Amino acid sequence: MPRSNQILFPAVALFGLLFATGCTAPCDRYCSETANYIEFCLASGSQGEWLSAGDWSTWGAADKDSYIASCQEDLDGQLAGAEDSAPITAACEDDANRYLELFERGLCADLP
Repeated sequence: MPRSNQILFPAVALFGLLFATGCTAPCDRYCSETANYIEFCLASGSQGEWLSAGDWSTWGAADKDSYIASCQEDLDGQLAGAEDSAPITAACEDDANRYLELFERGLCADLP
């Protein structure tokens, strides 16, 4: 294999991995993934909790964008005041992955 291909393939793979996982902060990603999940479940959730939720006002927001902005502002405040932000960012990452998985499977479980 030519030397250029030995460098090119790993570089392309790394770029693809970064693109797939995203470069956003874990709590920004949490807000975005949660908003996608909420949006999907408001439109198609059939369980009682989702039917009762009705709209974004359940989360104190007018729409998806205002939810994301409020969520990011809240978490930024928590991170700024934390002596150790690792537990908060870990929780953001775990929950972001959970809501992404539910969204991708088309499942509407609990309300966030």
